[in-house]
Amino acid sequence: MLLTDVARISSGVTVRERLDRSSEGVLAIQMADIFIGNALELRHMARISSPHPRYLVSRGDVLLRSRGQATIAWAVPEDLPEPAVAVLPLFIIRPSTDTYDPDFLAWWLNQSAAQTHLRRAAQGQTIQMVAKATLESVPLQLPPLAQQRLIAMAAHLASAEAQLMHRLADSQNTLRQAQLISAALAGQSHQKAGRR
Repeated sequence: MLLTDVARISSGVTVRERLDRSSEGVLAIQMADIFIGNALELRHMARISSPHPRYLVSRGDVLLRSRGQATIAWAVPEDLPEPAVAVLPLFIIRPSTDTYDPDFLAWWLNQSAAQTHLRRAAQGQTIQMVAKATLESVPLQLPPLAQQRLIAMAAHLASAEAQLMHRLADSQNTLRQAQLISAALAGQSHQKAGRR
C-alpha cells in the first residue's frame, strides 16, 4: 500500500511577504514550528491574513517538513485552539479514507523505513528537498485502527519518557557541577584558613 491509497497530499500556502507575530489573522504553521513530540508554541507563531480555506488544517491532517535534514511528520492535534494554515514548504497530508489514525501515520513517516525512502529520493545539493511524488510513493503498513491507536499511544508515552529522562540527566548534571564547585570553594577556604 502507498500513502496515496489513503490520503491526498497538497502543498502549504505560498507566502511572498515576511510573516510577523501580529495579533490578527490565523496562525501560520511553519517548518520551524514542528518538532516530534512537541506542542505548538502558539505565542511564538506568526500569523497570516485571509488565507484560502484549502490551506486550513484540522485534526486528521498530518504535516510533513519537506526541506532540510529532518523530514519530520507531525499530526495536527485535536485541541488546536484556533484556526491555522500550513505554510510551504510543509506538505498537508489529508485522509481520503477513515482507515488510519493521524498520530500513527505521523509516527510511521518518522520511522527509519519511510525516512530512508524520503532521503534516497531527496533533491538538492545544499538543502535537501522531498518532492510530492516521492511522498506519494512512501510504502505504508496499516494494522487495524485499534492497533494503530495503541502503537501511537505507546510511541507518545515513549517520547514523553525520553524527554523526562533527558531532563532528569540535565538536572543531575547541574546538581553534580554545583556540588563540585561547592567542594572546590570549600577546599579553597580551608587552604586560606590554614595559612593564617
